[in-house]
Amino acid sequence: MSRPSVYDPASLNEQPVDLPSAPLLTLSEGLVLQPPLTRRGTGPGLIVFLPPESTFESTLNLSSKSGDDRPLDPVPVQKWAEEGFAVVGITTGQGSSVLGNLKTAVDALLNLKELDVRDKFAVAVYDPILLAEVVSAIPQDLASSVSLFMDILWPPRLRSYPPDVASGPNLTVCKLGCPSTLFVLPQSVDFHTGAASIAHSKAAVHFKKYLGGPFFDLEAIWEEHTYFEFELRSVAKTMGTMVAEPYVNHVPTLAGGIGRKQLTAFYRNPKDTEMQSISRTVGSDRVVDEFIFHATHDKQIDWLLPGVPPTGKKIALPMVGVINIRGDRLYHEHIWWDQGTACMQVGIIPTHVPFAGKTLRLPIAGLESATLLIDERAVPPNEMLGPAYGFVRNL
Repeated sequence: MSRPSVYDPASLNEQPVDLPSAPLLTLSEGLVLQPPLTRRGTGPGLIVFLPPESTFESTLNLSSKSGDDRPLDPVPVQKWAEEGFAVVGITTGQGSSVLGNLKTAVDALLNLKELDVRDKFAVAVYDPILLAEVVSAIPQDLASSVSLFMDILWPPRLRSYPPDVASGPNLTVCKLGCPSTLFVLPQSVDFHTGAASIAHSKAAVHFKKYLGGPFFDLEAIWEEHTYFEFELRSVAKTMGTMVAEPYVNHVPTLAGGIGRKQLTAFYRNPKDTEMQSISRTVGSDRVVDEFIFHATHDKQIDWLLPGVPPTGKKIALPMVGVINIRGDRLYHEHIWWDQGTACMQVGIIPTHVPFAGKTLRLPIAGLESATLLIDERAVPPNEMLGPAYGFVRNL
């Protein structure tokens, strides 16, 4: 397929891409079942104990914020389903039986056709009040040949946990930098983005290790996304590689988009963009990509040089992207570069400026930054430390 010269909203490639979907099922009061929300459609089982709804009354965010102000994180049941798990969410009420809820959850998972691992399940506990009861219930006979692996997500103000609860091969305790047990609930004023992200990543590593998945080829997912964005130039297909509510943050210019609606309007690029890979690090849920962004500044690129009219100049800009992937789709991109290098390459900042009565060469590299990153011998080292970058003459 030939590369389009411009973005064409009428192209067949711009047909909306349906996101993975599966109905949320109510098992009983306080128990719900969500099949996996990935393109694969199957996954292992996860049982999640959430704080009881009765504790929400004093902490729910009841302000008149618009929908655009809400956190992008979905509720934990959906978030884990987007990660590729079949999830039973348990919100306990007064008098409910932890052991009974566990048995109901295991039975529901075993009856789910989308379940691909049937001899072991993961358990996440977000409510420390239930901790001892859940730990004591797990060894009991829940179902034949079923093992449960547990992750405790522990708010820091509860500095200790019961002495009979200790980390081991089947149990990890994750202590977090947030004050409330409601830190994972986006509908609560106590929701904590950083703690929720760290807890999710740590627990996912533990669960996947002992359940044998779900694992996805993160590098292939990122390459698919960039192919649709830069080669095929399909906004619809690019968005089809992302979760329901993603975001992009171009850190130097504060550009990007928050949520699907903003990002759909955001993805546009000059006609000859190219990403030249330098290095890539693949983690458990992140890809860190070091690359050179090549383009011709033949149109206004507001995410890169906001408000700067086209200069027609070639750009070769070193960039780093930190890409968070949830399941088999992108959640966010944090993209970094040196804005001084970008401005110098298109000629909107000078190489020298008057300063303190003399002329100072700005300590900013232009095209040399990309050249040196591609070939470590292409540019003599430490030129910027020499006298040419100091005061060179009197004005």
